[in-house]
Amino acid sequence: MAEIQALCVEHLGEVLGARLAALARPEFSLAPARDDVSPTGRCHVGGPALLEPGTPWPQTRGGFPLSLVAVLDTDELAPWLGDHLPTRLGLVNVFWLQPDFKCREDDRFAELMEPYEGWWGQRDQPGDCQIVLASPPRAIEVAAPRPAQVLDRRPLNAAPIVTLPSLVGESNDPIVKTFDFRALPDFDDDRMLGPDVRFGRVWSGFCSEKLGYRPGDAQAFGWPLIDQWPGKREEGYAHLLTLPGHLLDGDDHDGGFERVMVSPDDLRTGSFTSVTYEQDGLH
Repeated sequence: MAEIQALCVEHLGEVLGARLAALARPEFSLAPARDDVSPTGRCHVGGPALLEPGTPWPQTRGGFPLSLVAVLDTDELAPWLGDHLPTRLGLVNVFWLQPDFKCREDDRFAELMEPYEGWWGQRDQPGDCQIVLASPPRAIEVAAPRPAQVLDRRPLNAAPIVTLPSLVGESNDPIVKTFDFRALPDFDDDRMLGPDVRFGRVWSGFCSEKLGYRPGDAQAFGWPLIDQWPGKREEGYAHLLTLPGHLLDGDDHDGGFERVMVSPDDLRTGSFTSVTYEQDGLH
């Protein structure tokens, strides 16, 4: 942490640098397991959900089933997260709307597509992104009902890292926008000498070289990495999961990131009533 504070102070000054460093949070960088990199617990993207017997498969409008996107095994992640994960959540199943376009004949398909004007990727309708928890000892594999799209299952390795809030689009973030970056020497928005340029590239390099972050990896908890554009956020949010397009199947997952945000109360209580979906650079 001392090294992170020194880096922040060097590039953002004594006051702002110290404030930013104080916001550092533990996080995990997630990548597909390989022969030389073991999976972390039962963490995976795609494949079957891990649900307790009798748990209904989550549905959205018209009873349309969501797709299982990822499972986070928080029993394995909790020691690194410490107080930033105040409640043991067990297995966190992340679902969102991802209909199989081969099932256009389903009567509910047109209803699902209507709010998105033919492009459903934003998933900002109520119920289109949901979280379901399961107790690890009781959880069983449950296959998705049709016509939910089933993504390829890929076990994940979770590497502990540390992250800071994004300075890209800092005015969108209710925490970072309170920083008076105009007090920095040579600050000039017109010449692109804002805080993201001053510090963003330096921090990205530090994450890769010193913290072990693997560029292009998925991320769980902490903050989204600093070189990713945040959506407009309200007061009080917590980062749950960011997935890069290359981890997901489908023609519309050819780039960028998809992110799930929740409220801090969700992490404290495990209720997950305020689940928000964001996109970052998808096209």
